[in-house]
Amino acid sequence: MCKRLATVLMTLLTVLLLTGCSADKKAVTEAAEGFLNGMVANDKEVVSQYVSEEFMKSETMQLMDPDYLADAFYAAMNVKKEDMNEETQKAVDAYVGEVVERAYQSFKIQDIKVQDTTAAVTVNITLGYDPDASAQIPEETIDLISQYQSDHYDELVSIYTDEGENAMYRKLYNDLIPIVVGKMQEALAADTTTEEKTILTLEKVDGKWLITDLEENRPDAAAGSTEEAATAATTSTEYAAETEFAAEGSTSSEYAEEAATDGEYSE
Repeated sequence: MCKRLATVLMTLLTVLLLTGCSADKKAVTEAAEGFLNGMVANDKEVVSQYVSEEFMKSETMQLMDPDYLADAFYAAMNVKKEDMNEETQKAVDAYVGEVVERAYQSFKIQDIKVQDTTAAVTVNITLGYDPDASAQIPEETIDLISQYQSDHYDELVSIYTDEGENAMYRKLYNDLIPIVVGKMQEALAADTTTEEKTILTLEKVDGKWLITDLEENRPDAAAGSTEEAATAATTSTEYAAETEFAAEGSTSSEYAEEAATDGEYSE
């Protein structure tokens, strides 16, 4: 009798344990799918339901916010948004919006591991562009910058002489940013999709599974895919600022000052 009772109790315990693991795995799956569906839809309200408060404020999540990316763009360029004209601001907004829109296209969960109150979900995510290719400055963009140098040199030197360096840079960036990010946006739209392995970390908080971290595992990736694409345009315009008046290692403002003083310029 005791042996039969022990067998029944062990069987019942096993069933309860398996049921508990199954329930947790189902809840983890639902949390991961809810988060990923929200990312594909670019719906922050949906995403926020499946992540911890701390993770929602992390840089990883901020990189999915067009406003954050636009602010980061201006900060990297060392310019104030309010100094940029309407055309430039619209160009930047359109570009970063496209970066976010094309980031997460679809996903497929590959593996789920649950241990006590933590879990790891391995996902293959399809991105709407190749982050490595998008981070490169197109040759066409460099050619456009060179052409701008030839066409606007005298005008920019005159602005520097009459109004100062800040005014010159405002003119430079307002002219070049729409051109550069426009070309970057074209390249982004022309990109093929690419696969990215991502691992989601989840924790059970007050009985609810929440995503607390996201780790990209794309080969040779130096940073988050969205960040790479967004900073590519920044790199292009920084290149313009550094090379616009470059002559024998001079910076743009130094060379503009020299040209304004000497009144000479040789190609």
